[in-house]
Amino acid sequence: MTPLVHFPQVVGVSDCPFINKIQDKYKKIISKYKYDDYGFCKEAPHSNKKFNLLNKWIDGEVNKFIKLHEYKDKFVCKDSWIYNYQIASNQPYHSHPGYIISTVFFLEGYEEDSGLIFTNPIPDMKNALGETAKKSVKTNIWTNRTITHPPKSGRLFIWRSYLMHGVKNKVKNCKRIVFSHNYDKK
Repeated sequence: MTPLVHFPQVVGVSDCPFINKIQDKYKKIISKYKYDDYGFCKEAPHSNKKFNLLNKWIDGEVNKFIKLHEYKDKFVCKDSWIYNYQIASNQPYHSHPGYIISTVFFLEGYEEDSGLIFTNPIPDMKNALGETAKKSVKTNIWTNRTITHPPKSGRLFIWRSYLMHGVKNKVKNCKRIVFSHNYDKK
């Protein structure tokens, strides 16, 4: 038997080759911004010239993702924000309606901290594995309900905006700073 993969969920991942050049500089810039109690900041890095180097790189990586999908339209970033996660802060599962491509860039992140979780958009309505609230089961690439990617400074994740994602409560006392960007047709 040969398994055929149909309708895959694609998540792009790229590591910024110049993270060491920008990390301290960008952290200094964003340290002056206003954040809520959970670490959310409404500042839009995609429209700030101080972040041009990073924004151009993210745009280039998004364009590779778009080319992979063979989309013909031109896409541009329409919205962005910053999240400096505090202890016990999280992101419930959500998507980004109104956009086509979404990204998360870890300006600072450590692999032992809470990861970025994607949920499988195709529910197994009959629960063929027999998983229950009291019984977890072993899964693989064909049966995963969620996939978790650990944070890492300089790492960028790119996905279709409909894909549900979230972050469990932050428990480690280390920095987790992300820039989120959302793209739509120009």
